Amino acid sequence: MGNGLSDQTSILSSLPSFQSFHIVILGLDCAGKTTVLYRLQFNEFVNTVPTQGFNTEKIKTHST
Repeated sequence: MGNGLSDQTSILSSLPSFQSFHIVILGLDCAGKTTVLYRLQFNEFVNTVPTQGFNTEKIKTHST
């Protein structure tokens, strides 16, 4: 599980860069939602601590 994020460029490159999307990630505590969010934003693994409340981030896609 989680290997789907290793090929991030093919997922994001299929989205039009001129559109805005709101994506909601739901899951149990300590399921990796923040890790997925930061993986999409920074394209690297970031050590996180358990989140109190919720996270919101803006992620820009780069068309190639």
